[in-house]
Amino acid sequence: MKKIIELILFITLPVVALNAQQEEQFTQFTLNNYGLNPAVAGSSNGFTLLAGSRNQWRGFEGGPQTQFANFTHAFGKKGYKHYWHGIGGYVQQDRFGVFTTKQAYLSYAIHLKVSSKFRLGFGVAAGVKSVAFSNIVFDLNDPVFAEGARKVLVPDIIPGIYLYSKKFSFSVSMHNVYKNTLSFDNKILGSGTQLLPTAYITLTRKIISGDYNFVSIPAINLQSNFRGTIPSVNFNFITYYKKRVGVGVNYRMHDAVSGIIQVRVYKNVLIGFAYDLTISNFRAGKANSDEIMVGISPLMSTEDLEKQSTHDCPKFEVF
Repeated sequence: MKKIIELILFITLPVVALNAQQEEQFTQFTLNNYGLNPAVAGSSNGFTLLAGSRNQWRGFEGGPQTQFANFTHAFGKKGYKHYWHGIGGYVQQDRFGVFTTKQAYLSYAIHLKVSSKFRLGFGVAAGVKSVAFSNIVFDLNDPVFAEGARKVLVPDIIPGIYLYSKKFSFSVSMHNVYKNTLSFDNKILGSGTQLLPTAYITLTRKIISGDYNFVSIPAINLQSNFRGTIPSVNFNFITYYKKRVGVGVNYRMHDAVSGIIQVRVYKNVLIGFAYDLTISNFRAGKANSDEIMVGISPLMSTEDLEKQSTHDCPKFEVF
């Protein structure tokens, strides 16, 4: 098992030296972990559903706005010996300045038993992106827009790896891998806009109190690409009480500090809200952000958590 972990770290940690681009990012990334990595599909029991919306930099007109919805389902897991399967689907819309991006994916993952404690998931999502100019801020007479397309469709593939146990998870995926030039049928958006390949790396640890009333999850998420900008790094810590209420904080390096609250309104429905207070120079424009997510998952009581077997989801199933 040690050799497997060392191999994965050897392959993925060099990405830390890469640099980041403004792709979609979430303060509650531990809740939307499937949205970052298709290999997560099937790691939880049964069917899950999650939807959310994020408004970034509210003080700026044209700031990023993201809406998404996804589902996952595990099958072949009951009574399995060495492996089982997961499927999922993901749709998302992003608006940022003059651009609107819509994307839809279907995914498949296989989960392997690699030791008595650890499971390893391999997943891939395949789909399509639509990228378009969304408003009239730009000059329609500009040659860049006159000669290029105003909307293109591009295929996309997202591979991912997910190593996990009851108390630990390590996730790595790469977005915009297949085709990053925004062109289709000899049409090029603008003057040849590109989507940069972007890596998402997440590490979590679950800490359970002796009476199982409290579950704390410290987590780190890094978002990075192959260019010369600074990576986006999130440090997240959230504590849940009896699966009813979760309170947490997040620090996005050099950018924002955030407060998180998640409340279970029914046994299997969770509402999460996060508010980001900008600490970078953007704070002069009151460019704070907010994020809301609503999730549905299989029923699981506190007693279920205590009896949870080693092959179940490594993180407390918070939604």
